Amino acid sequence: MKARRRGALIRVDLTGTEVDLLAAMLDDFGLLLEEPDPADPVIQRLYPDGYTDDDEASEEYRGLVESDLRTERSGRLQACRAELPEGGGRLELDAEAADRWLRVLNDLRLALGTRLEITDDNELDETDPSVNIYSWLTAVQDTLILNVME
Repeated sequence: MKARRRGALIRVDLTGTEVDLLAAMLDDFGLLLEEPDPADPVIQRLYPDGYTDDDEASEEYRGLVESDLRTERSGRLQACRAELPEGGGRLELDAEAADRWLRVLNDLRLALGTRLEITDDNELDETDPSVNIYSWLTAVQDTLILNVME
């Protein structure tokens, strides 16, 4: 993946393999959002309790906001999925699209990091393909952030 700013746009060039990987991850994440299991650690991480010391208030808060948050998250995910150039190619992102992609990449990293039980305290197994994907997502997100900040 290569990215560079050209005026108001960020041009992101993706290989076919990168597009395929992102598409699969976006599709899997979309399924997770469609049928969320409240006991799933990823869902708990994406939608944390609003109140840590009051289960009833936390449940009420979740009932008020979770559906809207899931709808917003799904909308961003679908927009990013639709922008992927089939077989590889270029994304041209304006400020709004770059923000959307950063949010979606963050969600993907959070979900994968939760599944891999990544914390600041543990060592990453560099031989694990999932850890390599996590590291790649981190690099993509970092590259996009650097271009947004230019």
